[in-house]
Amino acid sequence: MRPLLYVSICLSSLLLAGCHGSSPGPFSRGYSSYDKEFKSAPGQQARSVGYEYGADMNNAVIDDMRHAVHDLVEKMDAKLSFSVDELYLDNPSNAAFYNSFDHLLREELTHQGYLLAHNDTENSVRIDFIAKKASYCDNAEMRGGYKNNMYLALAIGSVDGVSSDVVGGFYDVPTYGYVNINNVKIDVPLSCSLDHQQE
Repeated sequence: MRPLLYVSICLSSLLLAGCHGSSPGPFSRGYSSYDKEFKSAPGQQARSVGYEYGADMNNAVIDDMRHAVHDLVEKMDAKLSFSVDELYLDNPSNAAFYNSFDHLLREELTHQGYLLAHNDTENSVRIDFIAKKASYCDNAEMRGGYKNNMYLALAIGSVDGVSSDVVGGFYDVPTYGYVNINNVKIDVPLSCSLDHQQE
């Protein structure tokens, strides 16, 4: 009986020492870094936004895109003279360029009072965002702060790659992460100047 009591006292002492000590003991206390930096599994690599991310840089890029988005939505408003229940905005690619414009278009359309559908349904009007590098005649110099000026457009009511109407124009916008992917075929006007815009 005494040996069992002796073992019990020893185990109890060991338990108390493990609970109150400042170093690891024989019994687990859950995770403890013991004055070292917390170590966790590495997360997924973030998708590239086309430039070295920084708050100031990101705000400047988004602001430069925002004026084009506002202009495109105003042009689309003039075309949608009928009652529209919902709009379905299709993003042709997960590239950084298209994701930025998709975010801004959704923000602007919501601000203008449109309801956005999650799917292309009978009650929704499909809107496709299109971006093409501008073609310049007579090697005219590009103006503006970016290397490539773009022809941006919203295709309205597209079915099988053919739209019922298109609004667009030439804009001096950032092209970080741009890839030439479009779900709708359109004729891009030839432009020698950013002043020329399709109504």
